[in-house]
Amino acid sequence: MRPPAEAGSRVAIRGSDAPPAEPEPAEAAPPARLRALRWYDLGLLPAGAVSAAFIVATAALLIDWYLNAPEGLGLRFWARGTSATVWFAYTVELALYAGFILTGFLLLRLRGYRLSGVYFAPVGWRSLSAAGGLGAIFAGLFMWLLSLLPAETQQELMEKSELLSPSSSAEALTLFFIAVLLAPLAEELYFRGVMFRLLSSRISFVASAGLTAALFSLAHGHLFMLPGLGGWTLSILIFVVGFVLAGLARLTGSLRASVIMHGVYNAVLVGPSVVALIAGWPA
Repeated sequence: MRPPAEAGSRVAIRGSDAPPAEPEPAEAAPPARLRALRWYDLGLLPAGAVSAAFIVATAALLIDWYLNAPEGLGLRFWARGTSATVWFAYTVELALYAGFILTGFLLLRLRGYRLSGVYFAPVGWRSLSAAGGLGAIFAGLFMWLLSLLPAETQQELMEKSELLSPSSSAEALTLFFIAVLLAPLAEELYFRGVMFRLLSSRISFVASAGLTAALFSLAHGHLFMLPGLGGWTLSILIFVVGFVLAGLARLTGSLRASVIMHGVYNAVLVGPSVVALIAGWPA
């Protein structure tokens, strides 16, 4: 007979009465490696967007020339008139912003970023509501300040804006889609996503937000299209909006709030004219 096991000792049990062996913990999968953004990424996104816009614009011109041009009229002469139309400008804008978004998403995925967790992390509904309210407030402030400009400057702004104003319901809906959905997503991904993230890793928040806002304002081209008081006024207002958008991205750690603010801001500015055109109300 075997002596009893000493107190505190562990006796190995074998056979049918043995408890099931505990499974060994599986090795955790190594986390996805994030590759840092590079400075040349600031050029890759515009390059992808411009390439997409060029391809779409060329295809649109060729198709329109083939279907509608009188016999014997060369493509060069036909393109001069077509490229000045509103529908062509909207087509190029659609392609440009879509190119920004697709190139940006592809670039960040190749860098190992999960967009929903890094750039578009969830944000509380209160923050999103506050962002939408800020967008509406800044749009109202924008329109109020424009009303204080001299009559000559206001007339100049109206004449410039009418060049790309929609003349049909289809064009109005296209403008609304571009201004409220595509433009905020593309511009926030580039300016507050890639550019602001790169700059803020090397310089202070104020400097990075200010530089990003300045480039954001210049990209809208008001200083070049409207030299003088009108152009400077619009550029300064857009600079302030860009700075606030950078602050939202910094505070929330996500682009969702800045996209919402940007979209509401644009919706308040273009929405009334779009609704009036679709409803057939007098301008």
